Amino acid sequence: MIFSSLQYFLFLPIAVFCYWKTRGTTRLLVTVLASYIFYMSWLPVYGLLLLTMTLANYGLGRGIEKAREQGAKKTAGTYLGIGLLINVGVLCYYKYFNFIFENAIKAVIGITSLVPQVQLSQNFTHLADSPFLTVVLPLGISFFVFEFVHYLADVFRGHKAVKSFLMFASFAAFFPSQIAGPIKRYQDFVAQLANPTPLNRELFYEGASLIMQGLFKKAALADPLGALIAPTFATMSTLSAGDAWLAAGGFVIQVYCDFSGYTDMGRGSALLMGIRLPINFELPLLSRDISTLWRKWHMSLGSWLRDYVYITLGGSRSGAVVQSRNLVITMIVCGLWHGASWHYIMWGILQGVGMTVHRMWCTLLKNNPALDGASKTWVGNALSYVLTMSFVCATFGLFRSPDMPHALNLWQGMINFGLPFTQTIIVLKSGIVPILLTYFAFWLIISYLQKHETALDDQVKDQEPGRPLVGAKMLFANPVRLAAWSAALILMVASKPLEAVPFVYFQF
Repeated sequence: MIFSSLQYFLFLPIAVFCYWKTRGTTRLLVTVLASYIFYMSWLPVYGLLLLTMTLANYGLGRGIEKAREQGAKKTAGTYLGIGLLINVGVLCYYKYFNFIFENAIKAVIGITSLVPQVQLSQNFTHLADSPFLTVVLPLGISFFVFEFVHYLADVFRGHKAVKSFLMFASFAAFFPSQIAGPIKRYQDFVAQLANPTPLNRELFYEGASLIMQGLFKKAALADPLGALIAPTFATMSTLSAGDAWLAAGGFVIQVYCDFSGYTDMGRGSALLMGIRLPINFELPLLSRDISTLWRKWHMSLGSWLRDYVYITLGGSRSGAVVQSRNLVITMIVCGLWHGASWHYIMWGILQGVGMTVHRMWCTLLKNNPALDGASKTWVGNALSYVLTMSFVCATFGLFRSPDMPHALNLWQGMINFGLPFTQTIIVLKSGIVPILLTYFAFWLIISYLQKHETALDDQVKDQEPGRPLVGAKMLFANPVRLAAWSAALILMVASKPLEAVPFVYFQF
């Protein structure tokens, strides 16, 4: 069951209805049951894994709090260490076992090939292909493990542990954010779950419009773009510059629409239950530098990495060299979080290096007023944007490529201007391009309105009762937005049946 499937649109109203028809402990039980039904619809056995980890972290959190209150800081630290070992160990087993084992086998084969006297059996050389050593990755494990780590770390730092097991289980398994985030902070979530905002007409319109908006991003933009660029990323033949840049740029837009679309649908679903999940994106593709982009892209992961990796390493308290080291290490962790492969590690390194170079550039501008002034002109801003997006497209090509050889082939193509733009011509001649451009223009208009959400929302709230909304106020009103998204989806489905294509971030 995924957010864009028919099953989910049957499941969600039932879950929301049961949620609001109950109170107190019964409501928590409904939340947990609905979340486990959603999670176990994929692979039921992993519901047991989630339950076991929930029990372990709940008990460890209570143990840390009790030890801390008794002044036994060493005992509390021991509990924290056990918790980190369990959570990181489970994540490493399910997500990195295949990667580590495969590379270990290759290393042994590589070493022994240099020593003729050592002969490996054929069974050993084929060991990495054994089905018994193939581990299936549980959906959402990277997200809920990071939430568990945050919970234990914050309880150790002095925050109160969650007393109710059902409350904690709801935090761990909450279905709108279970599979692909956003990564929640338990203090905010528990407070909202204990006292959810009543479902009124305005909250319903806001939640429903977010769901429709997310579905539009996914079905109208992300999925068609993914189909267009897939052949380019799958090939190992020589690429032209046009084909390579078209594929890389298309993927950046695809992954943004796919992931932010999922987040929109999750946030909208949570709003129907009176809970406001963290905002995960703030139009990052309009950023003019890589640091700003990362402050607006997957914001819940970025804040987690800042609080529990970057600051733990020392953050910005030391000199420039140590700061750069901390930043690169943090982004390597970010790369590994996304996947167990060398191209994800390289992607993380490049993001860290890019942010380090931007910091150096900012220091240079601070010490050179003339250069700083030139950088703020429209030419400077345009150049900054082009350079930033070029870096993003080139490095995100690593993210999409199945392995390093394919990524290197893509990079080689980006500077290969001597070949005809074969794939580019095929795409431009296809009938999907005008439709995509229409959808894209519609999305940009609505996104512009949402960028000014706070000011417009205040104007709507200050409107005299009974007085009609006009101008931007009318365009921003949730009922109008909901109707616009719904009409766009109806037109889209009329031209092409909706397919439940998995979201990109399900693999993480």
